[in-house]
Amino acid sequence: MGILSKKNEITPDTVLQRKPELLFNEIDGEVVMLSIENGEYYGMDKVGSRIWELLEQPIKMNELTNILICEFEVSNQQCVEESLEFLSKLYEKKLIITK
Repeated sequence: MGILSKKNEITPDTVLQRKPELLFNEIDGEVVMLSIENGEYYGMDKVGSRIWELLEQPIKMNELTNILICEFEVSNQQCVEESLEFLSKLYEKKLIITK
């Protein structure tokens, strides 16, 4: 089931968006952000930074993974599994919201 409870589990139809109040900047193609609420800094690699970019506007999980599959050399299964793991961590840290 992952990090989220069954009630809040991310599914292919879950609409996700980053929290608009987070401070972040792009440095050398990678996102660095600060969560004042958590008191933590976060750094994202190229793929994580692309996901963060896609989360600027509300987007369904399956739409997000379809974009990533087209842009990166990754299988459908690997993309879905790794994206779900990454998004679950962002959700747990209250960096994204579901709609």
